[in-house]
Amino acid sequence: MRDLQGAQSDGWALVPLGGSLFDAVITAGGERGSRVITMMDEIECDRRGAHEPACGPVIEDPDQGWLFWLVPPGTSERWQPHGDSACLGQPHVLFLPPLTRTRPPGVFWRRRLRGDRLVSPAPLYDLFDRVSGPGRDILR
Repeated sequence: MRDLQGAQSDGWALVPLGGSLFDAVITAGGERGSRVITMMDEIECDRRGAHEPACGPVIEDPDQGWLFWLVPPGTSERWQPHGDSACLGQPHVLFLPPLTRTRPPGVFWRRRLRGDRLVSPAPLYDLFDRVSGPGRDILR
């Protein structure tokens, strides 16, 4: 992934969504988003048998209150409408922060991009579906 980040842009990269790289699910951040990241870590750790955060890459924009979950390409074509999230693919683009930017201020990697590991869209959708319904908010 280092090829995506140019020296002329201080490590920032403008990347087209879709294609062979990834799509992006956009959700609210804050406490709710942090809890979903923790739950995704648990789901992925159980699935992979790992003992470290395994959620897949997530970018946080704390100033705007957004999380950008990098999911497999083509997810935007299958993503069902959801009041708390949107999934974008082609023809959209996304600015990726430098891989070394792992803390605020500004946009940073909440979970870094590592190899080809991406966020699993089905459990992500299910978690946001569970937390968004009236009377079903598991994060309170």
